[in-house]
Amino acid sequence: MNKYPYIPKAMNDLFKKEKSRIDYLFLRPILLVIYFFLRIVIFPIKFLIHRRPLGFEGRSIDCLLAFGLKYLASHEAAELLIRHIQIEPLTYRFLLKNFKDKEEGNAKGMDGPDYEEAVSNQKLNGIEGDFSVLSFKEMITNSMTIGHDELSYEVADRFDRELFFKNLSQLRKEKPEDHNQYSKKILEFNKKSSFQILGCTNVVMLIVIVISILGDLKTTVKALNSFGSDSVVLWAMKHIYSDNKEVLTDLDFYMQVYNNRSHYNSSVFFSDPSQYLYYHIVFHEFVYTTLLTKSPDSVS
Repeated sequence: MNKYPYIPKAMNDLFKKEKSRIDYLFLRPILLVIYFFLRIVIFPIKFLIHRRPLGFEGRSIDCLLAFGLKYLASHEAAELLIRHIQIEPLTYRFLLKNFKDKEEGNAKGMDGPDYEEAVSNQKLNGIEGDFSVLSFKEMITNSMTIGHDELSYEVADRFDRELFFKNLSQLRKEKPEDHNQYSKKILEFNKKSSFQILGCTNVVMLIVIVISILGDLKTTVKALNSFGSDSVVLWAMKHIYSDNKEVLTDLDFYMQVYNNRSHYNSSVFFSDPSQYLYYHIVFHEFVYTTLLTKSPDSVS
């Protein structure tokens, strides 16, 4: 939780405030201990009786998430989470822009826009989906949390190395979509109703704990291993900014660590709930900010 030069200023400022929160000082250590013992018990039980989804998992997870966002989360934490829900698919959409979707669409007798419309028909799900978050009911109905985790696997499946290189020069001239075009109306309910008890650290940790408890084994393992896309994004960013030494140096500090950040599946017993915030969310904040504000050209 120190101030690091390669992290966007807004995130450094948020973490500086986070260090002084009462829930960070007293609740976070308790949650870490609970999660350590919880996973030792919960995953063997899941292996025996809850290996496949039974249908209630997504709705249950998002019901608890909705309650937490509405009544417990600080406004900064809720805003960070909703922004992440939006900027991650926008980053993926940018990296896939005019690539595989368009070629697949042409192969199916559809032009690019028609194909994009065909794959953009599920709210809060899929890279091409609509990520306006208007209400808690909408979030629950569309299983936002599990849908978000699936994005990591979708971008890894759809990303094509040769098509990326083919369109790299065009990609360097473009910017990702502005996340502000997608509604964040759900934050108004948080501002009106929340007791502002939980900061971003504990909100993220509780989400991981809830998924671990309520999710089936297959879904939970996928969620806890959903960092593979970060390797794809990091690789792509290094090529986009290959002529910008400043950005390349910053990207080096987002290299994969020992757990859940490579192309290997890691054991759920060694997963770290803090990684979602301090590696995954921060990394996507950095990538999105860099794509909007930094030139791929060399900086003297």
